[in-house]
Amino acid sequence: MLGSAPPASHPLTVLIYDSDSSHIWNRLYAALFVRQDANGETVGADSLDPAPVTFSRHLLEKRSHQYAVRVLDEFLRTHAETLVPYPLRRAMLARDLWAVFDWSVERRSMNRDDATYGAEKKELQIRLAEILRRLALTAQEIDSLPDNYAEAIASGRFPKDYDQFHPERAFLPPDLLDPHGPWVLIQGTDKPPAEQHVSFYSGRSRFLVFLRLPAGRKATFDYLRQVWEYPEPWVKRSDVAEQTELNPALPSFPAGTQVALVRQMTVFDDHCYLQAAATTESVQIRVYRSVTPVNPRSTGATAVIDGSGQQFYEIRLDRGLLFAGLQGGLREVTRGEKELFRFNAPPIDELDDPKAAIDWSRIPPILEQCASCHNGPGIQSLNSRAALLKPNAMQHDADNGLPARWWEQEGTLSWKKNRDDWSMLSGYWKPAQARQ
Repeated sequence: MLGSAPPASHPLTVLIYDSDSSHIWNRLYAALFVRQDANGETVGADSLDPAPVTFSRHLLEKRSHQYAVRVLDEFLRTHAETLVPYPLRRAMLARDLWAVFDWSVERRSMNRDDATYGAEKKELQIRLAEILRRLALTAQEIDSLPDNYAEAIASGRFPKDYDQFHPERAFLPPDLLDPHGPWVLIQGTDKPPAEQHVSFYSGRSRFLVFLRLPAGRKATFDYLRQVWEYPEPWVKRSDVAEQTELNPALPSFPAGTQVALVRQMTVFDDHCYLQAAATTESVQIRVYRSVTPVNPRSTGATAVIDGSGQQFYEIRLDRGLLFAGLQGGLREVTRGEKELFRFNAPPIDELDDPKAAIDWSRIPPILEQCASCHNGPGIQSLNSRAALLKPNAMQHDADNGLPARWWEQEGTLSWKKNRDDWSMLSGYWKPAQARQ
């Protein structure tokens, strides 16, 4: 029960970084991320984002905290960072530990009666920061990280295009990241276009929004010009005085349009500089089969999705596939697949209660969750549309020698540098670097 002495060994294991479950890297991952409900069901064994949610007490209350600290200390004492020399595996472990560090900084109490765990958070932060410093890659190692999107395309595992006769099949466009191809990157100005996604993951990932009209690249830019030149992109709100909102009458794109959200890793090098990595963590694609107003009386996820005229897809990172060099480490999210801790879900940790059993019937499938935020007709479901309107600069087709990864300098890195969690992490590193 909570508050008892920590067990001599963690009862839950993984085989992520080594074939031996007792390998310290596996035990560290299990100590921080792998959990069970009251029925013995395991979660977090290879989740894309296994870190605790905002209000979680996991890793802070005595039992889980003491065991996590014990394994972190063992990792540090034995210099376990030297056991796995592969840059990709080091980057992935750092990715997940970084998420725990940021969570410990941002973690809030649900109410006044909930403890803030200041001492416990600091104990975690000191250890995590030092391990992250030791795991940090050189700039050359970061450049060596795989372009796993290209590897996934080369594997032939995924269809290349949307198939209207088999709309259930997820696909990966081979030209999605082609700087001269039909997909157009929506560029922000003072903030990332997908700011809600960037903020949720505190800038540890970059989210790139691409738009493709069915008639191709020129038609897409012609449409973007039409939207930017629309005479009244903002209108007064009827419910709040002196505030404006996006005009619901904005001209929409046609049926057959596709939108892609590409999530890629942000990393840091051994000099404490944030860098953009080529590793893709997920690709979410929406295909607009039709562009019609949503029936306001539609209820339930299935009815909302059908009413939106969209088909939703996601392909995401799988560590086992990635380390095995298979299909770029990417896999399709199936139609009925669910996960416990979800983007934009209430930040309550149900497993804080040791008697809690996960009620999967209450949790919607991953692919149905997209419609909760993207259920408007056409452009009204594109939450990045504000970046396409005045006073922002118009999106231009700079089709004149763009570099292969022209999006690296989009605003996420600058956004992250201004975060308290990054200031705290880099602050922990400076004394250690000075001693070297």
